Amino acid sequence: MKIRLIYLLIAMTILACGPQQRATSFPTATFEPISFDIQTPTATVALLADIPATDTSTPRPTETPLPTKTTPPNADSESTPTDEPEAEIPTETPTETPTETATPVPPTATPVPTVPPLPAQRGGEWEFEAGFEPWVNPHGDQCAGAASAIGWSTFTTRDQFGSSCFNQTTFGANVYIGESAQEITFAFVGNEAGIFKTTPTILGHRYKVEAFLRREFSPSLVQVMLGIDLTGGIDWQAESVEWYPWMENLDDAWARTEQTVIATSESMTIFIKGHHPEPVGGGALRIDNISVVDKGHAKE
Repeated sequence: MKIRLIYLLIAMTILACGPQQRATSFPTATFEPISFDIQTPTATVALLADIPATDTSTPRPTETPLPTKTTPPNADSESTPTDEPEAEIPTETPTETPTETATPVPPTATPVPTVPPLPAQRGGEWEFEAGFEPWVNPHGDQCAGAASAIGWSTFTTRDQFGSSCFNQTTFGANVYIGESAQEITFAFVGNEAGIFKTTPTILGHRYKVEAFLRREFSPSLVQVMLGIDLTGGIDWQAESVEWYPWMENLDDAWARTEQTVIATSESMTIFIKGHHPEPVGGGALRIDNISVVDKGHAKE
């Protein structure tokens, strides 16, 4: 910068003094470069020949300033952090409009209508005191003087030797109560035979069934059972019949049994059956004093 300035001054001096120096010759002057500093901020002197008429330089693109990370105050300080949490800016919580919820009402049990119990079924036909009527063997076997109690039905199977017979007995030891009882014989036949009777019931009521019988001894013990069909059916071989072993297992004495059930229909059927496994002597049954008592509703 300094050298160019010196050359510029020399050139300007020569141009200014050139015409006068042509007539007079002077010895060649020797100039020592003078050096001095010009205290200007940023002044730049250039030759006129170096200054272009117009600025043809390519403009520099404007740089987009990059985002700078702002350091929070006292970020570099070594102050001890405190336990106090920063204050949170409260946010507005949307308020829900409460809706009225109906309080559920617990279901109430439907009251079961109370139906008074039926009168107890005993006496008369249940004690075989309503009379007897002639009975005909369904298999054609001969049964002299056969008779069945009024109000009762009968059934019997047959083996190769024959079937059972039904009779009215009035012999004192063979009657439990009253004047007569129903007799079923099994002598020298191996089969099943019995009686049944249907009675009205009330749905949901408990019923106690009680019966007595006297079994004659036999080398082949007669197996005695009480059957109840809650559907009121009259087929002793139906699956709806529930069979219960006789409670007291006695020979030549009165044996008692009972069973309590809950009615599932408007009637039920009571069965009493004997089974003689072998065709040997003995084994007759005398049945008496049957009763059915309505105990009322099962939940009472």
